[in-house]
Amino acid sequence: MIVRDREWMGWGAGAVLSVVTLLVTVFAVNGPVARALPAAPDTVAIDSGSLHGVVAPDYRLFNGIPYAAPPVGALRWRPPAPVPPWPGVREARDAGPKCAQATGAGGLRSTDEDCLYLNVWTPPTLPADGRGLPVMVWIHGGGLQTGTGSMYGAAPLVSQPDGDSVVVTINYRLGAFGFLAASGLDEGAGSGDYGLMDQQAALRWVQRNIAAFGGDPNRVTVDGESAGGTSICAQLATPSSAGLFQAAMMQSGPCSGQALSAAEAEGDAWAAGVGCPGADAACLRGLPADVLVDRAPDSSNVVYGNDFLPDDPVAVLKAGGMEHVPTFIGSNHDEMALWVWMDYGIPLGARMAAADYSALLTSKLSGVDQAQVDRIVGEYPLSDYVQPALALTRAWTDKAVCNLVDQVGDFGRQNPTYVYEFDDRSALAPPSTFPMGAYHAAELPSLFDLVQAGPLLHGVMTPGQQRLQDEMRRYWTRFITAGAADPQGLPAIPQYNTAAPSFLSFRPGGNQFSDTFYADHRCEFWSDLVR
Repeated sequence: MIVRDREWMGWGAGAVLSVVTLLVTVFAVNGPVARALPAAPDTVAIDSGSLHGVVAPDYRLFNGIPYAAPPVGALRWRPPAPVPPWPGVREARDAGPKCAQATGAGGLRSTDEDCLYLNVWTPPTLPADGRGLPVMVWIHGGGLQTGTGSMYGAAPLVSQPDGDSVVVTINYRLGAFGFLAASGLDEGAGSGDYGLMDQQAALRWVQRNIAAFGGDPNRVTVDGESAGGTSICAQLATPSSAGLFQAAMMQSGPCSGQALSAAEAEGDAWAAGVGCPGADAACLRGLPADVLVDRAPDSSNVVYGNDFLPDDPVAVLKAGGMEHVPTFIGSNHDEMALWVWMDYGIPLGARMAAADYSALLTSKLSGVDQAQVDRIVGEYPLSDYVQPALALTRAWTDKAVCNLVDQVGDFGRQNPTYVYEFDDRSALAPPSTFPMGAYHAAELPSLFDLVQAGPLLHGVMTPGQQRLQDEMRRYWTRFITAGAADPQGLPAIPQYNTAAPSFLSFRPGGNQFSDTFYADHRCEFWSDLVR
């Protein structure tokens, strides 16, 4: 994956996963206990046909279910179209193709545009009284450029002491296929937001079909990490997603967006560079998929100002106009260590020189001038850190997290909001020349069985990390089932109140409540810096 100098963790999200899992196949998973009740059926009927899945001792899985027509040919850069029905029973044992992308969070490079598939995980048994189970729809990260739903094994989440649930993991168009805005493609519906429209189509599929799997369409929670969280903010802000979910979770992914006019100007320049001057739609739709993968724009953004997303999500949030649903929001203590590691932490790679500190602050922390950089150097002097990379990580992380703190306050004023910070300073990580701490995406092994990690070895985690994993899964499941963060027998996270802010810090040595989130990340300094 290509990661440019982005200020905030929401972009390039999940990029660490492919690297970490190629180097460290040690992430853990606790399997839920098997049930004595009869197994749920391995065949279901939905609106487009019948499916045959897998029933295992601790989960039931239907993989590779198409939720929209392949967005190829004339459907490239158009809203998702209905799935053509199929005859007979479709085999749903294997994941569908991932969306076209460069090598990155989703694994190796792909040029497959036929990728609008989702996966449904349920407990191996369903309630005897026929009641529907709550549903979580997972939107993966990857900077809107890489990733796939099938890499997130949800067996650990579907059966927990605080309640059973159904988990849906989805693919959506990425990179130039999903987020290219160009004047020649502007047909009103959602230029630049085809990936967001895919996510919404998957949510509509859940409304129509999840009851067939034992889920309740009236109890849907959307959850996403990094760019997935940013996507969820956009879904909260777009009027057409109203009613498609009843709760939202955003992990290390703030509200963000780019105006359509700016996005189209960039898209038109890019189109000219690949041989389509004037962003001619026929020319663009005729480009080979490998051109769109290998010569894709450096970054992808949520775009506002089109019919799909009329207004800036940040402005909608400030105005109190988000969908009013319970919201669970969090970040990691050392988010930007991931990006610093990519540049300066890989063994045998480059090292950050102390003399470059000021210039790197200028380039990494967007929007700061030299006078502000001088103040940052004074607040985060190199003499306070063992390595220059740690100083850069701390300053960059604090600036990013303080931006999220402001958004948390805005959410708390309009929605029941619960806040956490993942703070495992010894989180499983790739080999690094500096301690990465609780870096971006480090919380994911505490929630999912990450497929790319290969054979998962529970014994590699310390007892404290195993406890943390168990408890985080319980907090997530409880929110999915009840819209609150209060698992039985564990401390309840209170609703966030800007007058008396409190959050839960997830730590292997024992979770801790704190009201010092603002102070921990020096947000007063960052707020004063931009005045």
